[in-house]
Amino acid sequence: MPNFQAHTVNEHQQALGQYFLNDRLATNKNIIGSNLYKMFMGLAGEFQRVDALFQSVWDGTNILTTQDINYIELWEGAVGIPNSYFTQTTSLSIDDRKQQILIQLKSLGVLTEQDFIDLAALLGYTITIQQGINALYPPYSVPHLPLGNEKEARFIMIINGLGGTLEDYPPYDVPHFPRNPGSQLQTLFNILKPSNIIILYA
Repeated sequence: MPNFQAHTVNEHQQALGQYFLNDRLATNKNIIGSNLYKMFMGLAGEFQRVDALFQSVWDGTNILTTQDINYIELWEGAVGIPNSYFTQTTSLSIDDRKQQILIQLKSLGVLTEQDFIDLAALLGYTITIQQGINALYPPYSVPHLPLGNEKEARFIMIINGLGGTLEDYPPYDVPHFPRNPGSQLQTLFNILKPSNIIILYA
């Protein structure tokens, strides 16, 4: 999409002069200090002010480039942030808030396994997805998750890659604060998944 580019006062003045008459009555239109030139400059100032408003709207509605906090807040309202997985807004930097908005927009089109993988990558996780039916029979990978029968396993999606870091496992430092690695992603996935699918996190 081409960018909107606001013009300067002089550019607007020259454009007005070009569209105006070219006969003897308008010979002063390009002479600095003439009344006709001054009139064009006055009109050009208003055109430039309107151009600046358009530029502001253009820049603000482009989530990739905007730095205007008012438009960020409008974007958040439009995509439903804050919510159960993006709970913070005003305490974050503009870039972090823009990232949350982009993730929320990306999540609107999640349909395939690759969509889930790509969405996890936006949140900083590298995951793999295995269908339950493919993990039902030996050889089993570790950890092995009992999946019941074939009918049940068809509707199970196993997500690997949210195991956390070494700090999440014993021996623990003191004080130890238990946490759930990837809980934000799990909350998001549980909202986006089809209703007949069960997600297991391995």
